[in-house]
Amino acid sequence: MTPVFWLSLFFAIFYFGYGTFLPFWALWLSHVGADAGFIGILLGLGMAARCIGNLGIMSRVRSASHLLPAVRWLSLLSMLGFACFYGGQSSLALVVLMVLVSLIYPTLMPVGEAIASRLIVQVHLDYGKSRLWGAVAFIAANLLVGSLSNSLGPQWVLHAMVLSLGLLLVLSWLPMSPAPVDSQLGGQGDSILQVWRRPGMRRFLLIVALLQGCHAFYYGFSALHWQQQGYSTTTIGYLWGLGVVAEIVVLAMNKRWFERFDARRLLLAGAACSLLRWSMLGATTELGWLMLAQLLHAGSFCLSHLGAMRYISRELGGTAVFGAQALYAAIAMGLTVALLLVLCGQLYPSFGGQMYWLMAVSVLPAFWLLRLPLQSSPQEA
Repeated sequence: MTPVFWLSLFFAIFYFGYGTFLPFWALWLSHVGADAGFIGILLGLGMAARCIGNLGIMSRVRSASHLLPAVRWLSLLSMLGFACFYGGQSSLALVVLMVLVSLIYPTLMPVGEAIASRLIVQVHLDYGKSRLWGAVAFIAANLLVGSLSNSLGPQWVLHAMVLSLGLLLVLSWLPMSPAPVDSQLGGQGDSILQVWRRPGMRRFLLIVALLQGCHAFYYGFSALHWQQQGYSTTTIGYLWGLGVVAEIVVLAMNKRWFERFDARRLLLAGAACSLLRWSMLGATTELGWLMLAQLLHAGSFCLSHLGAMRYISRELGGTAVFGAQALYAAIAMGLTVALLLVLCGQLYPSFGGQMYWLMAVSVLPAFWLLRLPLQSSPQEA
């Protein structure tokens, strides 16, 4: 199987599961008896565990030869972990299982991105065209699982998670030719600590932490909030799907539209879209405005992520890629979102959809941090 086809399938299967987990897991937790405050704690604990898991597991990935075995083990353990939710739905069981699956399952994301980073160099992979299949599958999950949950019950959220991980396990055993190999410039990559100490790295991580962390309320509570405003899970699925349609367009046109932009300019565009999007969602729940705000997902998430990937794969040295992927996943996609999810869970009963204004405010420091080129960081020198 060619690397491009294998990676496209990986993104499609993984993001089908992730497109189930992000919008609908809070609804499943609510279905089994968790209230909003407890859901916030569970999701926050999960994100904190995700941070630990990403750093712990990715610190062991120091060579391209480690990547495919990591996909196999992570897929197997994640599938078994989610299957345990069928029998464990007490408060204690939910806490334990949420922590366990969050230590393992989210690490599939940085492992997949690390494979992509190697293939960008090794076979000149068009990242956008492979990654867009993940966006397509994300939409399919939004629509299909949303409809199944609406008509047959929220238990289909859990069914979809287990099924997607089973398919990913099967894919992990299918051969890729050529498989990822290390750069000829050196053997093992830099350690996470070495990458952390690189000039500009901590400022970059703070920027992407703000840009990804500001999605916390949307990820954790948008489905609950919109449901409480009278929207069905099917409509919520369509709204999430609309955002990812916009993401697909950006990914498909990545080389044509954004190839000439450096990471800093992409991150600035992502910050501007985030500020506009969260302000819009904080101001209204009218369907037309919700649809317009969802189209801004192409900027708030996708341009921010493309900017991060551009910095990691092009503007850092090759030996820093694996460590940078681990730090990006752990801090920007994990720890920051975890802290904000817990905060949102505690404040949501009092403030409801006004929490989007907090997400908008959290974006503002990113503009100041991006005033200098990313490699320029006199404070860290």
